[in-house]
Amino acid sequence: MSSQSTTIAFFGATGGCALAALAATIEAGYSARALARTPQKLTDLLSKRGIKEDITQSKLVIIQGNAKDQEAVTKTLVDESGKVADKIIFGIGGTPTFKPNPLKPTLDDPVVCQTSMSTILSSLRTIFASPSYQGQTRPLVTAISTTGMSAKRDIPLLMIPLYHWLLAVPHADKKVMEEEVEKAKAEGVIREYVIVKPSLLMGEQRLGREKIRVGWEGKGNGGKEVFEPAVGYTISREDVGGFIFEEVIAKVNEEHCGKKISITY
Repeated sequence: MSSQSTTIAFFGATGGCALAALAATIEAGYSARALARTPQKLTDLLSKRGIKEDITQSKLVIIQGNAKDQEAVTKTLVDESGKVADKIIFGIGGTPTFKPNPLKPTLDDPVVCQTSMSTILSSLRTIFASPSYQGQTRPLVTAISTTGMSAKRDIPLLMIPLYHWLLAVPHADKKVMEEEVEKAKAEGVIREYVIVKPSLLMGEQRLGREKIRVGWEGKGNGGKEVFEPAVGYTISREDVGGFIFEEVIAKVNEEHCGKKISITY
């Protein structure tokens, strides 16, 4: 599908991974729609990355609102001509906080991923229940999750204590979010999904696709469950965003569809 006919909807685009993917998307000539609580913050972030104003104005539509607001979400998913986005990039996450108990880290919103994803999927159900949209293709959803919460180990042994203490709350939230996406695929609400599970996000450098190791878990040939994760310590937000652009937006790597893809250096 050409860049001229593809529209990508972004949720959580002011975050590092989704922001990197968005910047690559509009620079490559794709049309994008992004939901942001503060649109000026998003335009400023893109400007700091060197994205020219004419590209932002011609290739990006920013909808002001919150991902828990179904009306704002629907405006992000459906453009002014009534076309539903071909692909959805979900990069929403909470802000860590050590209050009220510094020994029990949590998030400012402990269920932000699952409630936001639930709103997006609810909006899609409503959209496609209307006869006006039933002939349109369901979107492909790419959700940014994390390693460290699979049934089997997908992180280095040394990182297990850190993950289980520091990230217990966001992991619980992302786990439910993943389940919501899988359920939507089974229902036919979305045509396919890719759940991207990066290792610990560190640094802003861009090392490139050749430096990224890729693993996966999901159903293999014959429907058998396969668990072959890429186990590593860190990866940058820039490389996560670059991976999503190259493997999902610019060209869909069909081998990733319906799977949880772990990426790390």
